Amino acid sequence: MRPSFADPLSFLRDLPTSLGRGGRPLRIGYGRIFHEACSTSPVLTTEADFHRLHHLEGAALAEASSLRGTELKSFFPHAELTGFVQAARLAGEVEAVPLSSSMAVPSGPVTRACFDWLLERLLERLGDAGDLDGVYLALHGSMEVQGLGEAPEAVILRRVREAIGPDVKLAASFDLHGNMISAIVDALDVLVAFRSNPHWDLAPTGFRAGNRLIRTLRRQVRPVAAWRKLPLVLGGGTTIDFLNPMRKVFSRMREMERDPLVLTTSLFMVHPFTSSTELGWSVHVATNGDEALAHRLADELADLAWEAARTPIPDLVGIHAAIAEAQESPWRKLGPVTFVDTDDVVGAGAPGGSTQILHALVAERCSLTALVPVHDPELYARVVQEPIGAELDVVVRGTPGYDQPPVSLRVRVAAKSESEFGHRVRLDAGTIRVAISKDPPLPIHPRYWTELGVVVREADILVQKNFFHYRLFHAALSFHHVPVESRGATNLHRVTQLELRVPSRPAVDLADWREGDKLLRA
Repeated sequence: MRPSFADPLSFLRDLPTSLGRGGRPLRIGYGRIFHEACSTSPVLTTEADFHRLHHLEGAALAEASSLRGTELKSFFPHAELTGFVQAARLAGEVEAVPLSSSMAVPSGPVTRACFDWLLERLLERLGDAGDLDGVYLALHGSMEVQGLGEAPEAVILRRVREAIGPDVKLAASFDLHGNMISAIVDALDVLVAFRSNPHWDLAPTGFRAGNRLIRTLRRQVRPVAAWRKLPLVLGGGTTIDFLNPMRKVFSRMREMERDPLVLTTSLFMVHPFTSSTELGWSVHVATNGDEALAHRLADELADLAWEAARTPIPDLVGIHAAIAEAQESPWRKLGPVTFVDTDDVVGAGAPGGSTQILHALVAERCSLTALVPVHDPELYARVVQEPIGAELDVVVRGTPGYDQPPVSLRVRVAAKSESEFGHRVRLDAGTIRVAISKDPPLPIHPRYWTELGVVVREADILVQKNFFHYRLFHAALSFHHVPVESRGATNLHRVTQLELRVPSRPAVDLADWREGDKLLRA
């Protein structure tokens, strides 16, 4: 049963599996360290970025991860940790012990000082938790830390294991764009990934992880797992789970899990913008004690993913062609045409300071009403001091160090806002509405613009800094989506130039995944 966006825990009404009830009382700690990095972004991620979006501990985390709480403000009221807590509640006689939970908007690599702080907070709360039977962590899988030299999630799991000892069971969930390596997979007793793209199933993912962990602790199941690592970093069309070619892969995964012996199936369509030399899609299957079945299904799932990924990503459109497409689009009668700024996707770690689309709109003297977010902290510091209604000449330069074309504008200061969507000032230049932000903009929710006094539906062009997730919140507002190519940190053509440990598609046309798998999992 697919949950509704309005009620992401609706899946609880139709559970296909045991709740894990019965057996001895349990104490399980739960927490999160979640960040997705882009190695080419000039903006590093610091402690302040986590405090700005999400950092909770102890009682505050327990309240936020209850059904009455709000786990990720303005994005998802119920996410992985809420799902885990509900699995514990429904299993009965399980004490869910809150640790710490930290999440920041995707950006450049995390500073070493910030990573040390994140790990220190988690380990300190873990030390204060007392005796535990298990630990559940919500991780991403594509974090990157300055100077660390290894996968941060592998370090987190190793340090947690050292703290809890060998007998405490350890579970983790991951974004389906996580990059799995042996040091991560081998550290876990239970591993679960998101099942949707765009990601609406955060709470169901936490529930599944908690359910499998509880059933394992109560010896109702004995997980054995097999996984495969594919020499593949890009493909699968749009990679949206309910559209072809990926639809048949995710459908088959759900079919596999209808077998009572199959505990979990996971597919990871890797985030390709970190500097890891071991990037690659992967699959993971866990069964109840049947190792041969796990290996057979992992091979089948790898074959399906390998074949589906032969479908290339959609053709990207140049900015000027995209403007022409918007001008001719009949869908503008119902709402704005969305320009997905694929080279500057903040949701994948770019800084959001590209001026390429703004530059083209001005150069063409475009008469369409366009909503354009731009990260420009230096300009923000200037214009935030101006009164509403002030008219002035400005130069939009974007993110410092991002090498973007300057755009000269005569603007009127129209609105200001400070919220969980960041600090920003709306500048109006003719029909163009520019949101100048102090921090990397993540305008996936319409409130990003409504807080600035804009009626989104009345716009002609809406520039997004996200590949997928904005669709969840704009499904009734925008019906024409154009992937626009410019020049920035998340340029997809760079993927073919990555320095990887093994030859990988799409840079190399490989007939089979098996030889690469042997090397990548070695």
